[in-house]
Amino acid sequence: MNARLEGLGITPQVLLDVFDTPVSFHRCLVAVTGGVTSALMLSQAIWTTQSLDPSADGWFIRSQEQWTQETGLSRWEQETARRALRRSGLLEERRVGMPAKLWFRVRPEAVWRALQAHAGASCR
Repeated sequence: MNARLEGLGITPQVLLDVFDTPVSFHRCLVAVTGGVTSALMLSQAIWTTQSLDPSADGWFIRSQEQWTQETGLSRWEQETARRALRRSGLLEERRVGMPAKLWFRVRPEAVWRALQAHAGASCR
């Protein structure tokens, strides 16, 4: 490691602690969701959906804290992204149980149609 960095207290272990798991998203979703925040949330939802049991019918639970841990999005960023995704029909939500838990489901057909529409519009 660079002696100058170590002189500043930046060790390989500090770098490993700071640069934990990266957050990535599908850039093509930015255009169809209206922004990076919504694209990040939808990408994470799609990734989560891929590991679900078929009996879940695409539904999964995520708390606000879990979204923050997985994406880094604040409460307000999540609320804004969720609203945009609901309005565009790309993500469904439902509250179930007592106390209520928030369930999400990606609408893959809607995502596909939005991607096709954007691809068609960008080719004109």
